[in-house]
Amino acid sequence: MIQIKKSKKGTLDEFILRPNPSMPWRVIKKIYLFFFIFILIISLILCYFGLYLAIPFYGIEVLLLGYALYFTCLKSTFYQIIRISSRLIEIKTIQGKKIIREEFNRDWSKFRLVTTYFNRPSYIVISSKGKNTRIGDFLCEKERLELFKKIS
Repeated sequence: MIQIKKSKKGTLDEFILRPNPSMPWRVIKKIYLFFFIFILIISLILCYFGLYLAIPFYGIEVLLLGYALYFTCLKSTFYQIIRISSRLIEIKTIQGKKIIREEFNRDWSKFRLVTTYFNRPSYIVISSKGKNTRIGDFLCEKERLELFKKIS
């Protein structure tokens, strides 16, 4: 998902790149609660029949489901901010609390769309002074091409 913000004077463009969110956190909690109750009911039925050996496996299944849902939600918090001014290009990659900031001189930088072979996705690279940085790896192909047209 691409959000574009322009300043009033037109000298600063800001592109915010976010991965497409899978589900909101509230929905993930409801799904987890539903599966937790469902698995609890199944384990109680198995206890009624005396099958106690299956209970630890259901507990592990609930923990792994919670970890997978949390990890999926955490992945959607990663995003990039690209600020293009008249003299500088600033790229911030935000991964949770970790912020990676890179600055490039606009006169010496170049955006390239690298197409790959077979069915591999293309990617956008900004290069300056031998330093290459990939942009928008989590975008779909259509959004990546749209971003490249707007940045170029």
